[in-house]
Amino acid sequence: MRPTRLQLMGLVALFIVVVVSVAFAFAKTSADREAIQRTASSYTPAPLYASQPSQKPLTVAFIGDSYTAGSGVGSQAAWPTLLGVSKGWVVVNSARGGTGYLKGYASGGRNACGQDICPNYPAMVADVAQASPDVVIVSGGRNDGTKLTPDLGRNIAATFAALRKALPLAKIVALSPILAADDTATSFPEVKPAVRSAVEAVGGTYVDLGPVFGGHPELISADTVQPNADGQKVLADTVGRLLPPLR
Repeated sequence: MRPTRLQLMGLVALFIVVVVSVAFAFAKTSADREAIQRTASSYTPAPLYASQPSQKPLTVAFIGDSYTAGSGVGSQAAWPTLLGVSKGWVVVNSARGGTGYLKGYASGGRNACGQDICPNYPAMVADVAQASPDVVIVSGGRNDGTKLTPDLGRNIAATFAALRKALPLAKIVALSPILAADDTATSFPEVKPAVRSAVEAVGGTYVDLGPVFGGHPELISADTVQPNADGQKVLADTVGRLLPPLR
């Protein structure tokens, strides 16, 4: 039986509807695919870890004698500067040649510290406190001699007590006194314990450097007293290895 004209028209209409539906579906799929591709290409993944703000560098102040001031080599070659550069510190070097916990110059100190007045350690505390350091490192003591006198003992204690009062939140570190090539492990048998007791009494830390230059004249200048440039590097390395964490 042959289809009627009406049936043929119906089949044609149905075919057109199917073709249009397929075309529409394909177009929608293509549009969705393009949208997904655009989204993917512009996607930036979130970092696995939130970035941390960089830490503010520590301000580290130094009280000391000519070894710490860099006598003979200059302040830029002195061990506090060398160590500060390696650690990323802001260095405030208040060391004065010829001085100690007790010894200072009320006048005529040009040959020692380059100034008319060379304060001893207790008198340097106010100057150091003005810098508001995070850490204070006190070194030296060789200019006071190897014997512990009553006056020296009082000044050692006064130095660290004044530092703690002026800088209640700062970390305070005391380094053992050292000599030149004649230094030994038994040098300063009375002074070292006094320094340790005084700094620990205010919550600070004592670091025994040992005889850094003992038996090593090649690290000492021709004057047989001051460390040369190599000696300053060795001292910077020694202090850096023995210091406790400062943060």
